[in-house]
Amino acid sequence: MNRREPMRAIITTLVVGGLFVATQGMGQAQTSRRYSVASRVVTPNSSQGQAAMDAAARDGQYLFVFFWKANDKQTQAMRGVFQSTLTQWSESASSVSIQITDPNEKSLVARFGVRRAPMPLVVAVAPSGAITKAFPIRFTEQQLRQAFVSPGTAKCMKALQDRKLVLLCIQNDKSEFRQIALQGAQDFQADARYAKATEVITLDPEDQAETAFLRNLKVDPYTSRAVTVLLAPPGKPIASFIGAVTKEQIVAKVQAGPCAGGKCGPGGCCPK
Repeated sequence: MNRREPMRAIITTLVVGGLFVATQGMGQAQTSRRYSVASRVVTPNSSQGQAAMDAAARDGQYLFVFFWKANDKQTQAMRGVFQSTLTQWSESASSVSIQITDPNEKSLVARFGVRRAPMPLVVAVAPSGAITKAFPIRFTEQQLRQAFVSPGTAKCMKALQDRKLVLLCIQNDKSEFRQIALQGAQDFQADARYAKATEVITLDPEDQAETAFLRNLKVDPYTSRAVTVLLAPPGKPIASFIGAVTKEQIVAKVQAGPCAGGKCGPGGCCPK
């Protein structure tokens, strides 16, 4: 599969909205700390964007990428909003401005698939590497704040954007059937048919940072039993299993849905 195609699909999905939308509460919680723009030093003829992405990943920061083409009035206006917003933040967010016609940024522009996207465009990238939001043409400070999502959301988004099925295991030491449910998820992932196309992610239902995410998935944050949610790209819940679950039960749901027809693996079971 052409690696550019998934990223184009991700950008499109995030522009129009989808399952993983940062709630207002998430944005306010994440930005209750003070943020600012981090400076990046790059050598001549190198990609400033890639250097910023590498540094943000290393520092555990969000990265906001401002893509633009022509320095017209709309770009100038949105750059002003972008800069005034990002300069309020520090440590958890950094930013970089990329002109899509810059030959040094050709690879990065192709990777994000934004050459033909409406400009200007801001793309937010979480520390996990997940793209959490994309804002074309015009945006506000409040919209930029909504790019911050919970750690569990970001992990799921990254796996889904990598074209993988996700088994989200919602449980902790108090959860009933937690060991059986986790074993069922791990057994599914160990199956050669699904191993390369599956990621198992655990999430503590008592983590208050994940409350909005759980409610978005229609999972009771106060559940006493383990809950296992099966997700498929771009972010569609396929099934939810409350309590014990076996590999065979998960396989049945997968084969009836995203892997119908027996096709599994990257480029197979996941929708193009």
